[in-house]
Amino acid sequence: MASESPPTTNRREKVETFDQRKLFSRFDEADARLLVELRPVIERNADRIVDEFYSHLLDTGELRPFLADPATVKRLKLAQKRYLLSLTQGTYDESYGDSRLRIGQVHERIGLDPQWYLGSYGLHIDLLLPTVHQHFHDDPQKAIRAGAALSKLLILDMQLVLDAYYQTRRRKELKRSEQLAAVGELAASIAHEVRNPLAGMKGALEVLRKELAVKPSNLEIVDELLAQIARLENLVKDLLTYARPSAISARSFDLHEMLDRLLKLYKDEADAAQITVHRIYGPETGRIEADPQQMEQVFFNLIHNAIQAMEHGGTLTVTTQASREGIVISFRDTGKGVPGGDIDRIFQPFFTTKHRGSGLGLPIVKRIIEAHGGLIEVHSKLGEGTAATMTLPKRPAGGN
Repeated sequence: MASESPPTTNRREKVETFDQRKLFSRFDEADARLLVELRPVIERNADRIVDEFYSHLLDTGELRPFLADPATVKRLKLAQKRYLLSLTQGTYDESYGDSRLRIGQVHERIGLDPQWYLGSYGLHIDLLLPTVHQHFHDDPQKAIRAGAALSKLLILDMQLVLDAYYQTRRRKELKRSEQLAAVGELAASIAHEVRNPLAGMKGALEVLRKELAVKPSNLEIVDELLAQIARLENLVKDLLTYARPSAISARSFDLHEMLDRLLKLYKDEADAAQITVHRIYGPETGRIEADPQQMEQVFFNLIHNAIQAMEHGGTLTVTTQASREGIVISFRDTGKGVPGGDIDRIFQPFFTTKHRGSGLGLPIVKRIIEAHGGLIEVHSKLGEGTAATMTLPKRPAGGN
């Protein structure tokens, strides 16, 4: 089905915005005429420039996955050649701007980070300017003006591509937020409906276990039923926590005392798995103002994840340090790590790599930290371990 044309007012706004950007960048008709003069030399050198461009990209390890297919590279080279020639077309209007917006949308769709295509504009300038100067070698001043015109146009292109990238990402995030909100409401409703029957089943089984003459062999079945009900109760609790988070009740508490207490709860499990725990507590990080119950849930979850990741022993390092943004708290393990394809999904609800995980632990952690005005990042390398690092604003008691 053909897409509808955007409203006239939107089209006018787009033209005005592009014209404003050209005006601000001092890109004018004289620049456009200089670029038209460059077309013959760009046509003669386009294949060489494109080959050098992609040779450099293929030497960059992070970009090789995008260029693994020779047929794809061939197609991209043809598109790159068309792009170079479009720089000298002489007409830089709304349709020109739209073509740049489409480039940004494609980059976002394939998951290419902005750092790489922003760097590619610098590579374009590096490859094109010598050709420009050689073409106008008999007029150095004209060579300088043509180089400046080309640089201004590439920077305009860069702005438009970035606009499209982030606009596309914002639309996706908004749609995802709306979907998650709907799922959250549904999950909360289901959880409320399930919680009471679960409590009744658990109570009945506990009575049966105590009061009826159950064969020892059948006691294991009853215990397994109780264990599964407990698992479902935890899932219901996590669903409710994620779907309808509690309001923050902040107060000042001893951060190091809380961490020590939670680490002590895991001492026997850590010792049995031959896990060594290191604490590196920095100065001026002892007290923090936050919701102690919610932060305990955060720390408990991250310690639990780290211990589980080190099935064959290792080291858990818990670090606190003061920064300009607040207090940085890090949990670093030497476990199995997270595969590269999964690291971007670990904060998605219901995504889990565990056999019996609900997939809500880390999303709840992220929600709690962000509700406190903080930030959490997770970095991992397969076979080497994982580091979860959060930054929380420090709000000491009394506002000091």
